[in-house]
Amino acid sequence: MKSSSKSGSIEAPPECLLPASLHVVGSFCESLGGLPGAALSIAAGLHQAGALSELAGTSAPGERLSYLDRDFQALPRHLYARSFPGRFANSTTLVRWLRDHVRRFGVVDIHGVWAFPGWHAARICHQQGVRFVIHPHGALDPFDLRKKSLLKRFLGPVFIRPMLARSEATLLTAPLEAERLVTFGAITKKLIVPLPVILPDQRGDRLAFRKKMGIPSDAQVVLFLSRIDYKKGLDFLIPALGRLKREFPRLWFVLAGSGGTVFVSKVHGWLLNYGVRRFTSEVGFVSGADKWDTFAGADIFALPSLNENFGIANIEAMHAGLPVLISDQVYLHPAISKAKAGVICQTNSASVEAKLRQLFDGTFNLPAMGRAGIELVHRNYRVEAATEALLATYREIVKVKPGGSAEH
Repeated sequence: MKSSSKSGSIEAPPECLLPASLHVVGSFCESLGGLPGAALSIAAGLHQAGALSELAGTSAPGERLSYLDRDFQALPRHLYARSFPGRFANSTTLVRWLRDHVRRFGVVDIHGVWAFPGWHAARICHQQGVRFVIHPHGALDPFDLRKKSLLKRFLGPVFIRPMLARSEATLLTAPLEAERLVTFGAITKKLIVPLPVILPDQRGDRLAFRKKMGIPSDAQVVLFLSRIDYKKGLDFLIPALGRLKREFPRLWFVLAGSGGTVFVSKVHGWLLNYGVRRFTSEVGFVSGADKWDTFAGADIFALPSLNENFGIANIEAMHAGLPVLISDQVYLHPAISKAKAGVICQTNSASVEAKLRQLFDGTFNLPAMGRAGIELVHRNYRVEAATEALLATYREIVKVKPGGSAEH
């Protein structure tokens, strides 16, 4: 399979001394959600600010990649077919490309740590004297490390420790992520840098979404929109909704997202067992305008996750003006609580039920919460604000000074 590399279309103003960056990701498959979405938001924000940004990674047949042409066509990308062992997104062709081209960039930003592209990029940068940073995107959180723990316990000291030790910095999105970061003994500089989120100016169509999904116009809609995964708290949320329906007959649930077949089947069982199926609209994976219509059709956004280092969907929901219900294991919860943009629950069904009840019974002013969320997103997470914070970090790393040049 040939490279799907696309390049050469972005030019920065000649007077703009911004460090060119390469963003390395194992897979850009849209259904993976968080990690590729975060990397693309970062690269697109940098491009919007006038900084040269390119993408590098691997691809495989059947992956959802068409959105790259739709939403990120301005970003040069270099995607290469995987080779053995494909389980960790290995690609010998990508390795050759990195060796030939990595010195074109002032900084290489490695997104994620449990895939060959990042390991290769870190090694090649070290060999060629190119500065690099690491965005782990939650992959070095103790919660995440419990998955495939024996394998990660073996791979961590061999691959992750030298990556972190040789990097210029590890970039985290929230103080809690920095506090809990597992480094396998490496000493690394931890920097908190907000994650830019690409957000539309227009709002979704509330009435059209409800009509399409057969949702009553007066329904009180709770929306879950995320990857359908065991850590997202659906086992807390669904039973709570079943009990609350007795008190709030206009309650309606919208389940948006995709996931593994086995776990999705388990979720379907919960919907039936707790009597929630009859007032549930399941919309599957949504993106683009459909996603914003889904947000517009809801009244409350709920993501009571067991662990969430950032959660782009939380930012999107607040941008759409929705009050949010999140757990105290979502690392943005201090900021959301301080802004009074949502309520914070614990990771159990009783707590989720109690907090949702308060959102429904008038304890909180939901329109005021929605406005507070919009203000928080505009202040901290809109592309321009978060990108400038990242650019300041890049400038310091590559020693770009106003009126000066990058040091190599």
